[in-house]
Amino acid sequence: MFRRMTRERYLTDDELARFMRVVRERRHVHQPRDHALFALLANTGMRPAEVRSLTRADCHLEGPEPWMDLHRPSKKHGPAPLRYLILNQAVAGIVDRYLSSVPRQSDAKLFPFTKRQSARLFHYYADKAGVVPKRKVYALRHTVGMRLWRHTHDLRLMQAIMGHTSQSATAGYVHVDPQQIRAACVAIGV
Repeated sequence: MFRRMTRERYLTDDELARFMRVVRERRHVHQPRDHALFALLANTGMRPAEVRSLTRADCHLEGPEPWMDLHRPSKKHGPAPLRYLILNQAVAGIVDRYLSSVPRQSDAKLFPFTKRQSARLFHYYADKAGVVPKRKVYALRHTVGMRLWRHTHDLRLMQAIMGHTSQSATAGYVHVDPQQIRAACVAIGV
C-alpha cells in the first residue's frame, strides 16, 4: 500500500540542531548514554533496533577509521547478514566517552532499552527541544536519509549506508524538501 511521505517523517536541520543541543546540554547522570544513543541515531542512519542490539564487542573505535558491527534483529525476515558502518570521529568520540562508563563485559548491551523506553526518551528530548509532536525515533533515520540525499543525490550510496537490499526501500527516504521546490521554481522561472 502506498504511504504518503509527509514532512513529519524527518527533522529539519534546525530541529535536529535543537534536539541534539538539548541532549548534549542536559545535566543528568544518564546524559553520556543519551548523548551516545542519539548521536548514533542522528548521524549514522542506524535503525533503532540496531542501536539497541549493540554490544561493546561491536564497537571498534580505535584507529583512524572507527567502525561498528551492526546486527539487525528481525522476527519477520530472519537473521540479516552482518554489516558494518564507518563512524566519523566526532560520533566515535561521543560513543567512546560513554563506553568508559559502561561495564567491560563484551556481551552486555550498550543501550539496554526496550522499543517503548527509547521512544519515551526520544519524546522527552523532542518535547524539550520544541520539535513538532507526532515524530517517532525512526524520524532520525529518515533525517539521515534526507541529509544523504540532499548532499549526494546518489541512491546507491544511500542504499549502502542505510543497509537496504533494494533501491525502492531507499527511495522511501527521499523526501521533497520545500526548499528544493522553491529553488526549482526559481530556477525555471515559475
